[in-house]
Amino acid sequence: MPPFADALALYGALFFIGLTVGAMGFFGAGVAPVVFRVLCEEKAGPVIRSIFPIYYLVLAVTTGLAAVAGFLINVAAGLVLVVIAGGFLFARQVMMPRINALRDEIKRGSTAAKGPFDMMHAWSVRMNMLQLIVLVLVFWFLALSVS
Repeated sequence: MPPFADALALYGALFFIGLTVGAMGFFGAGVAPVVFRVLCEEKAGPVIRSIFPIYYLVLAVTTGLAAVAGFLINVAAGLVLVVIAGGFLFARQVMMPRINALRDEIKRGSTAAKGPFDMMHAWSVRMNMLQLIVLVLVFWFLALSVS
């Protein structure tokens, strides 16, 4: 690839990874705590629940765009980014609906749903943190290639 195209791919990947990391940090450290502080739990839950599909979709798209650029620079980085983007889609399409259904069962008085809900919620948080850490590592790896 011409040097300009290499630079464009590299800075594009760094931009989209940075955008993803920034969005994750903003939601986790800004939006969610404020919503739960300002609204009672009964009202905060539905607000957060309505944001999550958008959150995961935006993160999947920005990470997917980073992956496209990443493949042009380093195939391994591109593959890692594809896996992370797939994880966001998995969380959105598989985990989130199940977590919401379990939460609804708990609200209706089911005690049997509490264990599975706690487990799935904990896994979703862990997965999100792992994705964040790996995104930072890929960013760092790609940034080191800037000459």
